[in-house]
Amino acid sequence: MKLGFKSLGFIIAIVIFGGILGASALGLWNTKSIKSPSNIKNNESINANVGENVGTGSYSPADIRGSHSFGEISELFDIPLETLCRAFALPADVDLINFINQDFETIYPQFEGEQEIGNGSMKWFVALYTGLPFGFEDDEEATYLLRPAVDILMSHSELTVEQIAYLDAHIIDMDFEEVEYDLPDESQHSEVEEIERKQDAMVVAGKTTFADLLDWGIPSEKIESIIGNEIPNRLTLVYDYCVENGLSFGNIKSELQVEVDALD
Repeated sequence: MKLGFKSLGFIIAIVIFGGILGASALGLWNTKSIKSPSNIKNNESINANVGENVGTGSYSPADIRGSHSFGEISELFDIPLETLCRAFALPADVDLINFINQDFETIYPQFEGEQEIGNGSMKWFVALYTGLPFGFEDDEEATYLLRPAVDILMSHSELTVEQIAYLDAHIIDMDFEEVEYDLPDESQHSEVEEIERKQDAMVVAGKTTFADLLDWGIPSEKIESIIGNEIPNRLTLVYDYCVENGLSFGNIKSELQVEVDALD
């Protein structure tokens, strides 16, 4: 029996698409990449994306940036500000709330060898303190913590044997003065003061993140319409996003502020 070109093409199409449908039904064909871990147990060192409700919060320590302040990190990850200040031995005379990670080098002496305290140290501390997953890159340099930070983690967190061994091998010991931090007692704030603080805070500025905009109540669709793209990492500064994508921060800021002011 002879087959014409049309008949042959029809048979080939059936074979190809039939095979794909069959493989899909058996779970062997998948066109989507899987980015999220299927399960997280026992503080495993794996990466998690912002927005995934894992561990004790919805933010990932891996997304902490050098431009984040101690006040922001304290609020985002529900860690007492005093705990952060003691862990990183901040001097009492600095602006504790607004001190940012990239300024660590201004308060620490020169450590031996390759030892240093940087933004990676903050990520590692937050991950261990909260129990949120965090994985080091294979080629990333060793991450160190100060003795006070390690002492806090040892007394507060449920650490694995591997994590304890890593901490023991990456402690920076130095002389620390006992500091009494003059931190605001939020329990004494009146309701009027709290309302005024929130109103003042809802101003789009250089330190405003996409997480701030969402927390204030701006719908994600509005934000995406203004920036002309999907919302990036929620901890990204709006200013940084505009710079990286060639957008006018002034224009974007004005449009976003209109949406903020329109909130009930």
